[in-house]
Amino acid sequence: MNIKNQIKNIPQGVKASAAFFIASVISMGISYITTPLYTRLLTPDEYGQVAIFMTWVSIFGIPAMFNLSSGVFNNGMLDYQDKRDEYSFSMLILSNIITVGFFCILLILYPFIKSWVGMELSLIFLMGVLFLFQPAYSFWIARQRYEFKYKLTFMWSVISAILSPTVAIVCILLFKNNRFYARVFGSEITLILIYIGFYLYLSIKGKFKLKTKYWKGALLFNLPLLPHYLSMYLLGSSDKVMISKLVSDSATAYYSVAYTVSSVATVLWNAANGSLIPYTYEKCSKKDYKSVSSVAMPILTIFAAACIGVIMLAPEVVAIVATPDYREAIYAIPPIVGGVFFQVHYTLYGNIIFYYKKPKYVTIATIVSATINIILNYIFIKKFGYIAAGYTTLVCYLVQAALDYAIMRKIVDDRVYNMKYVGILSVIVITVSLLSNAIYDFVLARYSVIVIMLAVCIVFNRKIIKVFKLIKK
Repeated sequence: MNIKNQIKNIPQGVKASAAFFIASVISMGISYITTPLYTRLLTPDEYGQVAIFMTWVSIFGIPAMFNLSSGVFNNGMLDYQDKRDEYSFSMLILSNIITVGFFCILLILYPFIKSWVGMELSLIFLMGVLFLFQPAYSFWIARQRYEFKYKLTFMWSVISAILSPTVAIVCILLFKNNRFYARVFGSEITLILIYIGFYLYLSIKGKFKLKTKYWKGALLFNLPLLPHYLSMYLLGSSDKVMISKLVSDSATAYYSVAYTVSSVATVLWNAANGSLIPYTYEKCSKKDYKSVSSVAMPILTIFAAACIGVIMLAPEVVAIVATPDYREAIYAIPPIVGGVFFQVHYTLYGNIIFYYKKPKYVTIATIVSATINIILNYIFIKKFGYIAAGYTTLVCYLVQAALDYAIMRKIVDDRVYNMKYVGILSVIVITVSLLSNAIYDFVLARYSVIVIMLAVCIVFNRKIIKVFKLIKK
C-alpha cells in the first residue's frame, strides 16, 4: 500500500514523461530490432530507395498537411480549453482540404517532376491517402501529451511500432520479387488503417462540429512557418536525397543506418519535451524564466550525455543493426549526433518563441541554415563522399541554434537559459564529435567514458529526479 501511495503521489507530469520515454524507447527498440532484418532482407539499393521514399513523404507532408499538429495546435489547446474537441475536428477538416488541394497540384506537375522525385504514381497515391488520415493521429497524440494523458498514448505508440514493421516484413517475405514495394505498402497501409480509426474517433468526439473561425488563426500562424518547417526537414534530411543523386542509393543506405543509430538520443529529448512545452508555457505566462531554465538545463545535460554515449557505442550498435558491409557508416555517426545535439536547441528557444506567437522569425533562421546546408552538401559530398554530409549538418545546426537564440533574446529581452553552461556543454559535444573517430579502435577508452558518465548519473540521480518533479503536475 505504501508503494501504491508513493506511485499515486508522483506528479502527473513525471508519470507522463516517464510513459512517453518508455514508449519511445520501445518504439526505438523495435526499430533497432527490425533494422537488421531490413538490411538483410533488402539489398543496399532497395534499402536506400526506402529511405528516399520516406524522405519524400516527410518533405511533401509538410505543405500537404500544413504541419497543423505542431506549435499552432498546442496554442489552440491553450486558447480554447473548453472547445478542444471542436477545435481538433475543425483542424482535421482544414488539413484534409489543404491535402486535397496540394495533391491536385502535384498530380498536374507529376509528368514534369517524375524523374526528379523518382517515384511511381502508385507511391504518390499512397502518400495522398496517408496524408488524409495521419493528422487525426497526430492531433490526438498532441492533445494527449498536452493533457498528460499517457496511458492510451503509450498503448497506441507501442501497437503502431509493432504492427507496421511486422506487416512490412511479412510482405517482404511473401513478395520477394517486389521487396521495395512490399516494404513500403506493407508498412504504410497498416498505419493508414490505424489512422482511420482515430479519424473516426476525433470526428465523433467533435460531434462533426466544423467551426471555420479557428481556421484563420491557424493559417496565419502556420503559413509563415511552412518555409521554416520545410527548411527544418531539409536541414536534417536533404542529405539523403543529395547523396542518392550525387553518389548512389547504396551510399544513401549507409548514411541512413548512421542516421538511425544517431537518432536514438532524440528518444530522451522528445519524451522530456512533450512535458516541457506546457510547463514552459505556464512559466512564461508568469515571466518566470528562471524556473524554465532550472528544468531545461539538467535535461539538456542528460541529453548531452546520451549523445556522447551513442557516439562511444557507435561501432557496436552498427554491428548489431546492419551487416559488416555497413561498418563504414560508423564514421558518419559522430558529426550527425553532434548536429542532433544542436537541433534540440531549436525546441528550447522555439518553445519560448511560439508561446509569444512570433513564429515568422524562426523561419528566417531555418531557411538560412537549410540553404547553407544544401550548398555545403553539394560541394563536399561530391568531393569527400557521403560522410561529409554529417559534418555539414553539424555546422548548419550550430548556425541555426545561434540564430534561434538571437531571435528569442529579441522577443523576450532575457537570456532565459544559463548560456554559459549551454556553451560549455556545446564545446564538449563538438569536441567529442570531432575527435571520437580516432578512438573507435580503442574499446577500453570508449567504455571508460561510458562508465564515468553512468557513475555521474548515479551520484546525481536525486537531482535528476527532482528536475522532472518540477514539471507541471
